[in-house]
Amino acid sequence: MALLNQLKGQGLLPIEIKPAGNNRLANGIKNIGIIRKKLGTRELAVFTRQLASALKAGILLSDCLETIGEDWQNDDFRKIIKRVIGEIRAGNSFSSALARFPQYFSPTYIALVKAGEQTGNLALTLGNLAKYLEDIARTIQKIKNATRYPLFVFGFFLFVVFVIVFFIIPKFKAIFANSGVSLPLLTRIVVGISEFIIGHILWLFLLAAVFALTCWFLLKKPKVRFWVDRYKLKIPILGDILTKGLISRFARTLSILLSGDVGLAIALTISAEVTNNLYLKSDIDKIKARVLAGFTLSQEMESQKIFQKMFVKMVQVGEKTGKIGDMLEHNADYYDEELDTAIANFTSLLEPVLIILIGSVVLIVVLALYLPIFNIAALKR
Repeated sequence: MALLNQLKGQGLLPIEIKPAGNNRLANGIKNIGIIRKKLGTRELAVFTRQLASALKAGILLSDCLETIGEDWQNDDFRKIIKRVIGEIRAGNSFSSALARFPQYFSPTYIALVKAGEQTGNLALTLGNLAKYLEDIARTIQKIKNATRYPLFVFGFFLFVVFVIVFFIIPKFKAIFANSGVSLPLLTRIVVGISEFIIGHILWLFLLAAVFALTCWFLLKKPKVRFWVDRYKLKIPILGDILTKGLISRFARTLSILLSGDVGLAIALTISAEVTNNLYLKSDIDKIKARVLAGFTLSQEMESQKIFQKMFVKMVQVGEKTGKIGDMLEHNADYYDEELDTAIANFTSLLEPVLIILIGSVVLIVVLALYLPIFNIAALKR
């Protein structure tokens, strides 16, 4: 009872209370399973669009959710919808009900729903939110489509190397050993590399695993993550793509939040988290602190090198006209177009590089394996 009163005092409504026992591992596995099966951006956009359309038709929120939940194919999310309906019918707001499930609904989503409830324009807000999610999903799909062919070529390259190292070179090595001919330097190098990989394959896998775990552990440290996030934006070509993608997502998120009447400080905090880049987040946190001290958003953006002058000018115009959300959306659209161009240039450059790389490896191996054959043929003559 004490726990129940404590939770109610915090504005929480427990669905079920169980005594703590030896079920921590099972509960942990359950939670991991829920997180793994969370909705993708596109699915969440579909859900939001359906909900916005139903609310515009004048249907009650709980009835809208019930209708959508009945037809939803994802069993886990259908259960979440039922629990959200239960929260609403128990007297809680829609935004507070969604906040119970952070693995499905992001802070951006919840903040916009809360703003829509406060302004009485929930249907309109959900419509804008659905468009925002659709834009994000479209950008993600563009990146996936652009990288699909290069990844296929790179995978084929790895397959070719695997076949050469483990099957082709060992067979030729046996032929060379029986011939007694002196092997050229290139052949000795290629055969030596093959022997080393085959003889130490388990150690190489172990070393790769240790390296991956070490990187994973180090990236958990904020200082290391900050350094990595900072310098990966400076990688030639790829860094430009990452920067444009991050700025686009930041601008679009900030735009939708400000258009939904979310306060600037909260909007900047949420937008910084959405970028998932500690270096950019640090810059945005500096901007937020200065804005709270009385400076304008455009002034503080101008002091950060990551924002282009055109971006800052658009924000400045938005501040003067009172349409900063619209200007940020225009900025996001511009960066999306720039991102498309940058990705197209990157893939057009990467594809021939990978093909040349495959051809070079095959050429080196062919020369290394056939030079001794010419020597054997010369000796037999």
